[in-house]
Amino acid sequence: MKILKYVKWTIALFIVFTHISCVNEPLEGDFPQDDGSIIIDDGEFRANVGINNFSTNLAAGVLNSTNLLTIIGTIADTGESIILTIENPGVGTYNLTAGLGTLNSGAYIQTSSGNPYISDGTFGVSGQLNITDFDTENTKVSGTFSFTGVRVALDVDGNPVLDSNGQPTLETQEITDGIFSKIPYTTEDQGGGGTPITDEFFAKVDGVNFDAESVTTSLNTVAGVSVVKIVAVNELGEIIRIDIPEDLGIGTYAMESLSDGTKLIGLFNPATVGENLTSNPGTINITRFNIFTGVIEATFEFTATDPLGQDPSIAEITEGSFKVDYISSPGDTVTSFAAFIDGDFFGPDSIFVGETIFNGLSRFNITAIISDTGQKMGLFFPTDIEIGTYEMTTNLIDGSEKFCQYTPEIGETITYISNPGTLTILDYDQEAGFVEGTFTFTAVDLTNQDPVIFEITEGEFTIEF
Repeated sequence: MKILKYVKWTIALFIVFTHISCVNEPLEGDFPQDDGSIIIDDGEFRANVGINNFSTNLAAGVLNSTNLLTIIGTIADTGESIILTIENPGVGTYNLTAGLGTLNSGAYIQTSSGNPYISDGTFGVSGQLNITDFDTENTKVSGTFSFTGVRVALDVDGNPVLDSNGQPTLETQEITDGIFSKIPYTTEDQGGGGTPITDEFFAKVDGVNFDAESVTTSLNTVAGVSVVKIVAVNELGEIIRIDIPEDLGIGTYAMESLSDGTKLIGLFNPATVGENLTSNPGTINITRFNIFTGVIEATFEFTATDPLGQDPSIAEITEGSFKVDYISSPGDTVTSFAAFIDGDFFGPDSIFVGETIFNGLSRFNITAIISDTGQKMGLFFPTDIEIGTYEMTTNLIDGSEKFCQYTPEIGETITYISNPGTLTILDYDQEAGFVEGTFTFTAVDLTNQDPVIFEITEGEFTIEF
């Protein structure tokens, strides 16, 4: 099922969001240029929407800190808006076809209620923008544009209108002869990424609360192994330290009593002696481990003893828990999507992430495409999902459903739906805009006309949104 992709911009309008970052350059070649024969006032924004005229002096732009320019023209009386989005703007001609590896797009919103027409290339439409003047000194921009927008038809309740095959009905709109002159734009700092959190650490030592006065984390490389070191100190000077290999992941693990610096181990120093007592035995249950944002969340317990047997002291560390961020300045998240289809590797070259509203609920739409073969896989689940494992369904009912789709060749074959399937969310941080998970499903023809079945296994994804 093809479902349109939306995103909320800071200007509170819905436009397309395709999340593959790359450098955007002006198109090369000869293109029609504005020869000056069209008379337009400064600050004016005009276009033809189908056979109707769109003309307004209510237009402005925003250039954010990532060098993404958004230009909006709005007719106040009707609520109509045209929105143009371009990466790395400058004088030149740009592709407005969304979903082709940039954030560029054109959108037409018919009313203030939303459901825009978008120049989404995954639905076979396109667009073009020609910036004829980009005045950085006076922060004004001029140019021409045209695009074809597409959207999913919605009924009066806001639900997709389906055709006889159960597929969403698509509507298109032609935006032609677009032109704007000296539209003012402002610059906007959108801040940095990352997931800054306040580190939390608690445990009991022989039944007495260990309230950490300070918590420090570091990532060390020992013999080629990356190890996260968490050190908590209380007001008495007692120390609890936990070393966690960075490749450990989510799960429950037994701690070691001796380590060469690369092992999972718990240590306790009671401050009255200079030697560490180590975990023997000990366990840790890691419920969150994000190597991109650096956030780890876990519970633990261990019996702390002298690993050499020379000190008879024993300490029981119980009810341990922590939530820490060991990366102070996270780097860029690597968006990825992969699976095996009947044993053959599915590695897409295009990954699109978006949000739609169904029955009043916001939902993620993740679409992965292999351009050469036309294979497409879609993963759909609500944005309020929590970490855990879920059974997939076959279709949308109330908006809370999770399901997958597989199309062997776009435009040539039918789409097969998950029945059954399992989705596991390993990590989800809405503030950081990050979700990670795994999936597996059996893809079938729900109409029972095609007996072919596809087994999708070892599915995994890491998505930034």
